[in-house]
Amino acid sequence: MGVIKFNINSKIFYEDNEYIIKSFPSADKVLLKRSISPYEEVIVKVNDLIKDSKNANEPEKSQVEYGDKALDKAKEKYEIIKPLLEMEKRTAKDVEKRAKKFKKGMATLYRWIETFEKFGTVSSLAGNRENCGAKGKSRFPQETEEIINTIINEVYLDDQQLPFSNIYNVIANECKKFNVQIPKKGAIRNRLNNINPKLIAKHRKNLSVRETRGMPGKFPEVKLPLDIIQIDHTKVDVILVDEETREEIGRPFITVAIDMYSRMIYGFYISLNAPSYFSVGQCFLNAVLPKDDFLNQHGIKGEWPVYGLPRKIHMDNGKDFRSISLHSFCSEFGIEDIYRPVARPEFGGAVERVIGTFMKKTHELPGSTFSNIFEKGKYKSGKKAAVTISELEQWYVYFIVNVYHKTVHSSLGMTPEEKFYQGLLGVGEDKEIPFLPIVPADTIKFRMSLLPKIKRSVQKNGITIDYITYFSETLRKYIIPSQYKKLKPDLINEVECRRDPRDISKIYVYDEDIKDYIIVPYADIRKPAMNLTELRKSISEAKKAITGRELEPHDIFEAHERLNQYILDAKKETKSVRRQKSTKKHQEKTMEYESKVLDVTPKSEPKVNLKKQFNEEDDSDYEIYPIG
Repeated sequence: MGVIKFNINSKIFYEDNEYIIKSFPSADKVLLKRSISPYEEVIVKVNDLIKDSKNANEPEKSQVEYGDKALDKAKEKYEIIKPLLEMEKRTAKDVEKRAKKFKKGMATLYRWIETFEKFGTVSSLAGNRENCGAKGKSRFPQETEEIINTIINEVYLDDQQLPFSNIYNVIANECKKFNVQIPKKGAIRNRLNNINPKLIAKHRKNLSVRETRGMPGKFPEVKLPLDIIQIDHTKVDVILVDEETREEIGRPFITVAIDMYSRMIYGFYISLNAPSYFSVGQCFLNAVLPKDDFLNQHGIKGEWPVYGLPRKIHMDNGKDFRSISLHSFCSEFGIEDIYRPVARPEFGGAVERVIGTFMKKTHELPGSTFSNIFEKGKYKSGKKAAVTISELEQWYVYFIVNVYHKTVHSSLGMTPEEKFYQGLLGVGEDKEIPFLPIVPADTIKFRMSLLPKIKRSVQKNGITIDYITYFSETLRKYIIPSQYKKLKPDLINEVECRRDPRDISKIYVYDEDIKDYIIVPYADIRKPAMNLTELRKSISEAKKAITGRELEPHDIFEAHERLNQYILDAKKETKSVRRQKSTKKHQEKTMEYESKVLDVTPKSEPKVNLKKQFNEEDDSDYEIYPIG
C-alpha cells in the first residue's frame, strides 16, 4: 500500500493521460499541464486523482507480505532516518553525522531515504535479512519470545514482587510445556534489567508514576496543519428515533478527530454501537480521504479542505486506541501514535472542548437529554425525540462546514478555516500553497488496513472464524494435502483476513500473487448476512441449545433464525431491539455508499461456481464439506 505525493513538476495521470503538476489553486485542487502537445492545462480535484491506480507508488511487497522481524527491522531503519526526513535543508554533513552515530554507511542512509520518500510507507524499508541478530534484538524463536513477554507482563510486573529465580522457573516450565527453546538465565536477567523503571515502579511497587514529568506543562507546539491530530469519543446528548417506525432507539456515540494547529474537524464517525477500534478506523477513513463524496452524499454545500495523512496522532489510553491493527496502521505510514498520560486530562482538552461545543448545539435538537438533570428539568427527551441517525449525521456535517469552521475560535483569534489556510499559505512564497497533504494511493487497501486483522490457516473446507466457514476456489492453492503435511508438519499456510463488523457474510483475504484482497464468501452462500453483534448473539443462543459437541456453522444460522423469530413474535419491540434493527439499517446504508464511492469490491473477486461448490459427489481435488 503506497501513497500519492503531490509535488510541483512531478508527473501524474488523469483520464489515462500524463500531466505535470504546476500549482495548487486551493487545498483540494491541482493545476495540471499535459506533458505532450497540445500542452493544455486543467484543474482537477484531489479526490479524482487518488482514484487512479497509475498514480500509486507501490513497493514490490506490502506490509502484509512481510514477517514481524522484517517489519521490526524496517521500523529501526525509519527511526534512524526520521530526523533527516524532517529537515527542510538536509546536507551531507547531517547524513554523515547520523551514519556515524548508528555505525551505518552514508550510502545506506541515502538509499533508505530515497526508498521512503518514493513509497511513503515504513514497510518499504523492510529488507530480506529477517533472521539476522543485532544488539538489542531477540534471537529467540517467536514461540519462546511470546512466552517470555507473557510471563514478564503477567508475573514479573505484579505487586507480589516474585524474585528472579521464581520468574525464570515459570518461563522455563512454560517453554518445556510447549516444547520450545528454553532461554538462558543471563538473557532473562538482561531482559528484566532493560524494562522501563517507570513500569517497575507502577506495577511491581504500586507507586503513582506521572509519565509526563519533565515534559512542558502544556500541549507540545504545532507548527503546521496535520502536525498533530487529537481524537476522542463520547455519547451524544440526544435520543434518536428509528428511520421507519420513528420510535426512540437511544443515544448514539460519536468519534471525533481534530487538527490541533487549526482546530478544524479532521473527521468523525457516528454509530449506535459502543466505541471500538472499528469506530476509530471509520473516523480515520472519513478524515484521511478528501470529503467531496461525503459532502455530496449528505447534500451539503460548502468546503471541508482538511484531509491527508497526519504526522502524529494523540489519543487517550482506552483499549479501543491500543489495538494492534491501529498501531500497525500508524507504523506503516510513519505516523507517531502518542497516548495521553494517565490522570492528566489537560492533555486532551482541545478535542474535549470541540466535543463540548457540539454537545451544546445538540441541546437545540428535539430529544436532547441535556448535560444534567437540572438542565433537563421536566423535559421528556424520549417523547420529544424526532431525529434519525442519518439526519444527525447530515446536521453535524452542516454544522462543521458552515458554522464551526467559520466561527472565530477564542484561542486562535480567527476561524479554524482561516487558521488552516494561514498554515498552508504562510510557508509558501508569494502566498501560494507550496504543497498538498500526502494521501493513501489505494483507497481499497487503505480501507482494508482499517478493518480488524485476523490470521487463520486454510483447511480443506476453507477458513473458519467464530464458527462460520468461508470458502472460495481461490483458496485452493493454500490448502496443504494431508500426505505432504505429514512430511513437513511445521509447514504453515496462514493467511491474513479482514472482516467488516457490519457484514460478516464475507471476509477479505490478502493474495500475495496478485497483491490485492480477494473476497471469500460463506461456504454456503445461501445463508443470510449478519453483522458482528448478531453473530455474537447467535453464538450465545446456539451454546444454550447445543451441549456435548462443538458448534457448527448450521447451529449458528439456526440460532440466528430463532432470534429473528423472537423479534417477529414480540407484540411490542423493546428499545434495545429497535436500536439493534436501526443499527443494521444504518450500517447497510453506509456500506452501500462506500461501495459506490470507494468501489470496495476488490479487483480479484472470484466467480463462485455453485454447481461445483455444492456437488457432494465430486471427489476430485479436495473435498468441500457441505454446510447446513
